[in-house]
Amino acid sequence: MTIATIICPAHGESGFVYVCSHLIGNPAQKWHCGYPEKDAAWRDAWCAVCNEVYEREGGWNAMNEGEVEIDVICGHCYEGAMAQSITCLDDARQAEWTHYLETLRKAEWAQPGAMTDVFGLRNYPVWDCYQRSAQLVFIHGDHLQIVADVEFVGTHSTDSNTWTWSWANFDLLEPVRSRIAAVRDFGEQRAYPRLTVPTWRADHQDAKDMTVVAADVLRGIGCFAIKTDGGYHHMVVMSVKRRE
Repeated sequence: MTIATIICPAHGESGFVYVCSHLIGNPAQKWHCGYPEKDAAWRDAWCAVCNEVYEREGGWNAMNEGEVEIDVICGHCYEGAMAQSITCLDDARQAEWTHYLETLRKAEWAQPGAMTDVFGLRNYPVWDCYQRSAQLVFIHGDHLQIVADVEFVGTHSTDSNTWTWSWANFDLLEPVRSRIAAVRDFGEQRAYPRLTVPTWRADHQDAKDMTVVAADVLRGIGCFAIKTDGGYHHMVVMSVKRRE
């Protein structure tokens, strides 16, 4: 099968996406589109105005397609443009979001090193992550172990300074990202775009914030991060047990 591509001045040959011209002109608004899928990381998108046309007909058809001006952009440009939509909060929603984050940051389980101190992980110099079982295993000596059931929240790339939600990262195995869609749904309900946009520019604090939000929504008991070659995988600890 031949995959259609375009030549982007910035990114070279790339897959492409159809978006309405309003999003090209002003990407800092809500994008109406499907969520990434394994075989379709970039989904055709349109703005709120065009969505009214879409909803009127219950989809795109011969009755409404001519009312919308469509452009084509490469998938990488699409990601960068869509990322600008995380700023789309009115004053009241921004105040609500800020208050929510500030409250979570004060939680005892959200403090730096909380998981390490509570469960004595400093005494366990050897550990490993098993995606197939969604577990972190900490080992001390030949017998005593701590086993943590985890859900991957997202990846913070220190190379590109971006955050990518695990529900949009199909390199991760399904067991470690089976529950994270609930955080995305929470973001949809509350109109918090940082929880619904797959990838966006982020710093270390942003990554920590997204993880404490996930812990709150998923009712986890703490947060943890493991270093990768280009950044960190952030996760929620759902439960912990000791075994001999």
